[in-house]
Amino acid sequence: MNRSKVLGTVGLLSLLAVSGFGADLAAQSRLLIGGQRANYGVVSLAPGFMPDPNVTMVTSGGSLRASQAGAPGNCAGYVTAAPDKILRLTGTSPNLQVRVVCPNAQPLTPSDTTLVINTASGGWRCADDTNGANPSINLDGATAGQYDIWVGSYQAGARATCRLEISEIRR
Repeated sequence: MNRSKVLGTVGLLSLLAVSGFGADLAAQSRLLIGGQRANYGVVSLAPGFMPDPNVTMVTSGGSLRASQAGAPGNCAGYVTAAPDKILRLTGTSPNLQVRVVCPNAQPLTPSDTTLVINTASGGWRCADDTNGANPSINLDGATAGQYDIWVGSYQAGARATCRLEISEIRR
């Protein structure tokens, strides 16, 4: 590469960093928590919500290994930086359950999904293979606040179309 192209590239990268755009690029390697947008939207639910379950169709997976992007080491799977769903719970729910349902899910296949949640208190909850290859997390006594939810794929590069269900009815 000639000197003018190198200087041009360095100049462009410097301009992006000064403009603040570089921070967005850096953030893409970490899970984004507490934000306003999610891949499949934001939902506000009050305890006793209807219909129950609240269902969102999602596609699992992403390019970030959850355990290396801000979630604890026990969180398996590959996810996107942005959460797939943001739940804003407006009161305390004694029996909140978040689950992923992928038809014909089998362990160690593209349909093998994981679930990662950053709770309203800032804690992490993770699941893999709770119901066969479908994960679910019980959030007993879930308090009001924002829950950032990721549906991951156990295998890098794998994608599956699944139902993300938020429910107060345990299955």
